[in-house]
Amino acid sequence: MGLKIDFDLRTRGEELPDAFLDPYELELMFDNTRRSLGAALERKFGAVVCAEHAQAPSFTISGVYDNENEEMDIRYHVDTCCQHFLLRVMQILNQRA
Repeated sequence: MGLKIDFDLRTRGEELPDAFLDPYELELMFDNTRRSLGAALERKFGAVVCAEHAQAPSFTISGVYDNENEEMDIRYHVDTCCQHFLLRVMQILNQRA
């Protein structure tokens, strides 16, 4: 089983009259976020599997762009087959580069 990455990217709040990003630009930002975060996770975890269960981790990336504050909040949710592998995945996730 290969690496599974799901994205849940959305907006919240009313769009400001003089918004920094229009709906088209927001969708471009979401597409770029999917590509860049997906590629980074593939680089780090493409060949990583649990030594005991031979399963890859799965990721859900949630992002909410707040129209009123014009800020994006990104969160990672990691699923693994066991606690020991979760610790290993988190160690790799937190490494630089």
